Amino acid sequence: MGQYYRPAILKKNWKTAKGNPVCASLLCYDFNNGAKLMEHSYIGNWLVRSVEYLLANQFKGYPFVWVGDYADKVSTKTGEHDLYHDANLFIYKDYEGDSDKKSQQYIKLRGSIPVMYQGDRWCSNPVFDPYMNYPYYRYLVNYSKKEYCIMPKYSKNDEGRINPLPILTSSGCGRGCGDFHRGDELVGTWAFDCIGLTNSKKEIEGFTEINGKFVE
Repeated sequence: MGQYYRPAILKKNWKTAKGNPVCASLLCYDFNNGAKLMEHSYIGNWLVRSVEYLLANQFKGYPFVWVGDYADKVSTKTGEHDLYHDANLFIYKDYEGDSDKKSQQYIKLRGSIPVMYQGDRWCSNPVFDPYMNYPYYRYLVNYSKKEYCIMPKYSKNDEGRINPLPILTSSGCGRGCGDFHRGDELVGTWAFDCIGLTNSKKEIEGFTEINGKFVE
């Protein structure tokens, strides 16, 4: 069976916080993408680019996981949590009641991503343009492990190049079709760590560079 994924930004105190530990998530379908990991984990992909923007700005350094619906539950002060389910609770107005209406907090978050606008109009089905003027962040940083990898720039040759962000932070990878199955030892090793993106070399002084070039 195919495993579906959600990028989940967690509250800084998610292990002890009351209520939903997920403070932000994005829905792949709003970005014209499929939900399986290898349907969207590529350089220049709209969904991943938008997550990059959030992790470089208002959620920089927050705990983060690209969580699959087959992933193990996690323990918090309030009990066992299915983070894929919790990400959907953030996105939908009444996920428990099977409503497909989006929550106001999700709509506000989605509207904060400038790349998704065409003038004053929200673009729900954007067409990817690799030459579009969009922020490029050179360093993908793990502040918990003091590691980083260099992000490749978007170019005409980016089709099929894997973006390291979803792979490094994945939880549940390898349990369903559509996952990354190469078996690289780095897969999922950044899940739940504090993640950010930056162009500042000063921010990564003393950090260890890792190889973020995954090949399917």
